Amino acid sequence: QRTAELAVINSVQDGLAKEMDIQGIYDLVGEKIRNIFQAQVIDIVTYDKKNNLIEDRYSFEKGDRSLLGPRPLKGIRKHVIESGSTIVINSITDEILLKYDQTVLSGEKTKSVVMVPMIAGGEINGVISLQNLDQENAFPESDVKLLNTLANSMSVALENARLFDETTRLLKETEQRTAELAVINSVQGGLAKELEI
Repeated sequence: QRTAELAVINSVQDGLAKEMDIQGIYDLVGEKIRNIFQAQVIDIVTYDKKNNLIEDRYSFEKGDRSLLGPRPLKGIRKHVIESGSTIVINSITDEILLKYDQTVLSGEKTKSVVMVPMIAGGEINGVISLQNLDQENAFPESDVKLLNTLANSMSVALENARLFDETTRLLKETEQRTAELAVINSVQGGLAKELEI
């Protein structure tokens, strides 16, 4: 079991090391999770703290890859983001749905769920969710630990990609400023030599 888990973690980290595109990271991890776990629903959502919204970055439900756009933070994901901790619910009852103010936005009602926060730089920036529509108690502790490890690896890769994008943007801005200054300097140089109106 441990050897299999390490092989999965290594293959994901290998892929993450090569992937600098942010959406590519979500897709890579989402597909790996889909191949590993016994879950009919997998989603990765990001959290916009400023506007208190979540948005799908990867979604899979029995073959459906539809992404839901930005929406208010609520339900079980709200609990995970506010607490910063993983939640495992082995049996989804009406009482559980009421407790977390959880509604089904699309697809079928789930029977068991595990949700893991994505944390980078001490900030919670999203949630990974696995859901089983057919079976209660679908996620053993080993699955939860592996999912937490994958969430941590992905969070670090996403932060690195974000920093890379920011550095690239700043470099382009610097190059643009340098080009503008060169134009201004050449015009000023010409004006300094030209005395005729």
